Amino acid sequence: MNMHRWVAAFALVLVWGCAKSTTTNFSQSYRNPGYEETVFERVLVIAVAGDPTSRQQFEDALASAIAGQGGTAAPSYPLLPQDEQVSEEALYELIRREGVDGVLLTRLLAVEKDKNYTPPKKYNKPKTRYYPGGLGWGYGYGGYYGWYGTTYAEVHEPGYFDTSTILKLETNLYSVATNDLVWTGQSETIDPESLDAARTSITNAVATKLKSEGFLP
Repeated sequence: MNMHRWVAAFALVLVWGCAKSTTTNFSQSYRNPGYEETVFERVLVIAVAGDPTSRQQFEDALASAIAGQGGTAAPSYPLLPQDEQVSEEALYELIRREGVDGVLLTRLLAVEKDKNYTPPKKYNKPKTRYYPGGLGWGYGYGGYYGWYGTTYAEVHEPGYFDTSTILKLETNLYSVATNDLVWTGQSETIDPESLDAARTSITNAVATKLKSEGFLP
């Protein structure tokens, strides 16, 4: 699924108005063991997307997040065509010209719905009652069973379905020197508050992961 479908996918999320903070986690990742000591000085960020605006915003956000982790990254949209796939030769020439040593590609894998069912519950909830009476009469009067019987009320909670929206992205880091895949990860963002919140959460998570793996200075 291309990133230009984000707007449609997020329409429901925006209607829900989820109050939880947006977080992104990596469900899986792999690091090429041949690149344990590799640090990238300048990374070219490429978001695979059909919509130019979505691509530009994501690449800018990811480049900024990488800079926030001490690295250097350049978005590809000022350099690559917005509406067509470039040839392999043109991409190699661009990479050589820009002096990057790493290429970071990201694509949206899926927008999934996860439905969980919570069964009904029944429990007793304490309560109190005031017993009217004559002067000086009040709480606790009416006999011991009157007090006991009104102290607990049986509460029923019906079962319900809770549906979550999950954004799944794949991010790959390649070495320009060898054209090898150095690292790959699949991230999941659950019930984002908005499109902007999702973009910020995803790009920060990717940049933080790259830093923790030692790929950034």
